[in-house]
Amino acid sequence: IFLPGIGPIAVAGQPFLDLKETIQQIITNQMIGTKVSVTMGKLRPMDIFVLGEAYQPGMYTVSSLTTLTNAIFKSGGVNVTGSLRDIQLKRNGKIISTFDFYDLLLEGDTSKDTGLMQGDVVFIPPITKTVGIAGEVGRPGIYELKQDETLEDLIKFAGNLKPKADLFSANLQRINTDPSSNGFNL
Repeated sequence: IFLPGIGPIAVAGQPFLDLKETIQQIITNQMIGTKVSVTMGKLRPMDIFVLGEAYQPGMYTVSSLTTLTNAIFKSGGVNVTGSLRDIQLKRNGKIISTFDFYDLLLEGDTSKDTGLMQGDVVFIPPITKTVGIAGEVGRPGIYELKQDETLEDLIKFAGNLKPKADLFSANLQRINTDPSSNGFNL
């Protein structure tokens, strides 16, 4: 923000109470005898798009405090055909960040849950490499893996091995996409 007689003050990302205190300190120090009152007006709505493999893709009017995950939830979530690992935030036609929902779901990491701006596009691409895991793991299910991830990553996503797991009797089945094969490799 710009305060006449003082100049610009960087306030991006500050909680309102911290911002209020900062402005009060600056004005008290630089404009002796001046009292300041800082209030917040009504938040403006903005239009954003959630596209691709969203449950209900389209344009949404949201609060100016909306983040990428808020927008995804507003659209009903990600379709079973959508990627949870490579959600893209596009601004002015360029990808400005990508979001991996596994970081949030498995680690509680919200550091890449970016705030949105007017006209932003949240794009959910189709799911890519999927792997199923069953047996003596904490969370059997189907998981999406990135190209560089391994069996070790899959086991971590699945909640690690249970104490009764026997690694020597583990069975790996691979579906082969090569049309000349019968479709399965053991």
